[in-house]
Amino acid sequence: MLLTVLLALQIVNHYRNTLATFPSIDGALRTAYRALGIELAPSWNVHAYEARQLGATVSGTDPREITVRASIANLARRPQPLPLLRVTLQDRFGRSIAARDVPPRDYMPSVPSPALLAAGARIDASVVFVSPGRHAVGFVIDACLPERHGVVCAHGR
Repeated sequence: MLLTVLLALQIVNHYRNTLATFPSIDGALRTAYRALGIELAPSWNVHAYEARQLGATVSGTDPREITVRASIANLARRPQPLPLLRVTLQDRFGRSIAARDVPPRDYMPSVPSPALLAAGARIDASVVFVSPGRHAVGFVIDACLPERHGVVCAHGR
């Protein structure tokens, strides 16, 4: 019996970052590992996000402000955290002029952090930027997640 319990604990320990992605056991698992001085790094699927551009508009009050709108969907089979949005402004040749990682609190200020996006759910977001100049004619949006070794994006942008 003792060996069965030890084996079960060893399995939980081995898969702890994957198990931390399940909301039903995440809280208890994090509490247990925090008591041991270990911080969990859930194994989220960054490639399960779909970020779509909905357009950009120039502010009527300040022509230097650009409002970029996007739609983010979680195509995974389980809830995932709201991603960072990497917005890259481009020139007419498709070259990057400026890029910014926008945290969820900046594009969804009314949502508590950390918040999960339900499986199959879609949200709309908007972000205001100061224009880097008249050379910015397009933009690209990517969904990203912070990981141990930096930020990882769905499309590697």
